[in-house]
Amino acid sequence: MSVLLINPPALERVPARISTPPLGLAYLAASLRAAGIAAEILDADALDLTLDQTTAEVRRRSARLVGVTAMTPTVSAAYALLERVRPLAPFLIVGGPHVSALGEGVFAESPVPLDAAVLGEAEETLPQLTRAVLEGREETIAGVLRPGRENALEWPRVRDLDALPFPDRESLPYRRYRHPLFPGRPVTAIITSRGCPYRCIFCDKRVAGSKWRPRSPDNVLAELAEIVLKTGLRRIIIYDDLFTLDRRRVIEICRGIIDRGLDLRWKCEGRVNRVDPEMLGWMKRAGCAMIAYGVETALESGLQFLRKDITVAETRAAFAATRAAGIESLGYFLLGIPGETMADELETVRLAIDLGADYAQFGILSPLPGTPLDDYARERGWASAAPARGPAERGSRRPVILDGYWTLARLDEISRRAHRAFYFRPAYVWKRLRKTGSPRELWAGARQAARLWRWTIGKRED
Repeated sequence: MSVLLINPPALERVPARISTPPLGLAYLAASLRAAGIAAEILDADALDLTLDQTTAEVRRRSARLVGVTAMTPTVSAAYALLERVRPLAPFLIVGGPHVSALGEGVFAESPVPLDAAVLGEAEETLPQLTRAVLEGREETIAGVLRPGRENALEWPRVRDLDALPFPDRESLPYRRYRHPLFPGRPVTAIITSRGCPYRCIFCDKRVAGSKWRPRSPDNVLAELAEIVLKTGLRRIIIYDDLFTLDRRRVIEICRGIIDRGLDLRWKCEGRVNRVDPEMLGWMKRAGCAMIAYGVETALESGLQFLRKDITVAETRAAFAATRAAGIESLGYFLLGIPGETMADELETVRLAIDLGADYAQFGILSPLPGTPLDDYARERGWASAAPARGPAERGSRRPVILDGYWTLARLDEISRRAHRAFYFRPAYVWKRLRKTGSPRELWAGARQAARLWRWTIGKRED
């Protein structure tokens, strides 16, 4: 085998509430194979492997090139794996969003020498690099960094997404992925567009960019049909940054799902000012089970700080229209926003309840590398890092903002209070029980609730 692509194992073996396929690696494996290069994926996280077990797999597969993906919240796991596999890899590569944000800084941050780092969308550049290495050629490739060299730091973004081969799901343990929306059932994921034209201060656009690049409806429908044919999976997570941007395209995809009789259930990311009743009606008929909206805060001042370009009134209207269409809703809410207090953010929790959101995700505002928020926090000396605070995060470290008011103790307190107030209301518990469709779903939901409750009443010492 020429290339082994690895999603590193979690450093702490904690049951994950959400586990979805690493589509970036699946796209790269498919692109390598399309170029005639043998490639495999090892999703050590989904397989729940230890570092020792993952290292043994790398030794057994004996690949010429080994690539490890790294995201900022889980970069410590990636670096731990790099240390283990460095002696086993003739050519060691690292890539992923964290690397794209750091650029050449990754060579100083890595605990071991790297042979290359790959930036951004690598479906075109990784096959070029692999071919050059296998043939013993030295060449400069845009978006491929080599230590101690003059590198081309920008990379070509894929212009025609329809030209890419579909992700290689069959190299993944595709029946192991789970999402709480579909308790007890395997899920998969799809990306139908890349990029987002909005300007949220906390979003890292280094990889996908600000220009929205959609795949054609026919191309999307062909991949959905292939998923059903090859894997039998019918629960889909659409991982676009913003699926609902173009209403005509959304409706055309929904019509295609209905006409082809694909019988899918799916979740997507929306935006409160980019939905309307007609589009929501088509989405419901095509199997949309949930739309996730970035609400973030109940305060207009907070929305302005975050550059969300939405209003609370638009949020209320979108959730009401989604509920009227018979689609469940997930609200993303941010805690620890500079300028907001504990009392302000309890108002955000009350908004989540008032909206009638079926689920709420309360996350700590995180200044990820490469974002305007990171620049803002660093300029003020507020940037810090701490173990991840969320109930579903697996022991990884995450950037946080400590601005004098928000301390680690306060961030812990507001996060636990928010989850407890939203999820353990008697009315909410009864609502979820009434929507449970089978004993399997009831058991899976009960396990999720028990884990969340233990987290909300626990304490941590950092």
